[in-house]
Amino acid sequence: MSAFESSLSPHIRLGMQCRELNRPTDAERHFKDALAEDPNDDFALHQLAMTIHMQDDREREALQIMDQAIGIDPNDAYHHAGRAFILSSLDRGADALKAARTARELDPYLDAAITAEAQAHLVMKNWAEAERAAREALAIDPDDATPANLLSHALRMQGKRAENDAQISGLLERDPENEHTHFNAGWSALNRGDHRTAETHFREALRLNPSFDPAREGLLTSFRARSPIYRGYLNYCFWMSRLKAGARWAIILGLYFGFKLLRSVAEQFSPGLAIGIAVFYFVFVLWGFIADPFGNFILLFDPFARYALRKSEKIEAAVVGGGISVGFTALVAGIVIGSFPAALLGGALVGASIPFSMVFTNKSRVGAILFGSVGACLVLGAVLAVLGFKIGIGIATIGFIGSVLSTWLSNVPFLRRR
Repeated sequence: MSAFESSLSPHIRLGMQCRELNRPTDAERHFKDALAEDPNDDFALHQLAMTIHMQDDREREALQIMDQAIGIDPNDAYHHAGRAFILSSLDRGADALKAARTARELDPYLDAAITAEAQAHLVMKNWAEAERAAREALAIDPDDATPANLLSHALRMQGKRAENDAQISGLLERDPENEHTHFNAGWSALNRGDHRTAETHFREALRLNPSFDPAREGLLTSFRARSPIYRGYLNYCFWMSRLKAGARWAIILGLYFGFKLLRSVAEQFSPGLAIGIAVFYFVFVLWGFIADPFGNFILLFDPFARYALRKSEKIEAAVVGGGISVGFTALVAGIVIGSFPAALLGGALVGASIPFSMVFTNKSRVGAILFGSVGACLVLGAVLAVLGFKIGIGIATIGFIGSVLSTWLSNVPFLRRR
């Protein structure tokens, strides 16, 4: 035991040991016991904040505690670096970068501060800057797995496949028991289209750390990637994810106006072709929202894969996937047999799947309420119309407009957080 560790209170030492063993709830209890003895212990506050940060959906609580530590000792670079990591988890890349740079001003050679800077750049999709910062951190401590894995992420997002494969291979050789390395190896395999290898790595990451939720999500993605259609969609997502927000918006707008122009031209030659183009664009947009929920709907029938789904994901899969299945069947049947009520209900269920896909796993409470209301409005209006209430058509129309607007509002971070 080092002199520093021996100077710590027994509660703090126990907390740090529990955290190393992936027992964050026990670690949290020990750190709180230490703070009960000394509420102004900024080191204990820091450890408590980072422990809470390890647990799902508690980032804001962790940030408040870290701010308390900074309030006690504002010149501790380690506190500002920790704050940067927490802010990155909240997708506040610019604020995280500011906190990391504050830490570097206080201690230019603190590897945690440089690593936090790399993490912030990843959140902001500054891939080259993230690579630079990760390499700088590794120059200080070549054996630190955190910046090494961040470097792998940055290389992957820049399409530097050979360098990334070499990086992952070296990491696995040096530390085969690191869950983050297996997590990155899984995503690298998915980028190559090798979903079976990806499954192996995500399973191993979860074996090493059963509470590592990103690995669980990666495993679900690898399950869904068994489908060739989903793999094609995944490749599109990989390509889009490498772009900054401005470029993504340019592509989205370009596709929208491009399809609109193409449909206008097609109308001059064949109304049927124009309708076909409109339907194709609708399916293209729809798939972007329902791909994961519909994939999860299929996984519900897999005796093993369904256990990887959380309750909220199962509900989302049932509502969205079930709604699409029933709605599409009713829509087609209604058109074929000439039944307006069946077609209306089917169309409403299909249209409502877009806002409903942003309800059950949406961490934005405001967004979940908004999108849920839009979906409910569309379905309710269709039901009322079928039952003969004239107001139903008006409500359904409002719901349909809201569903269309949802495709744009989904890009607002405040309204949609995964």
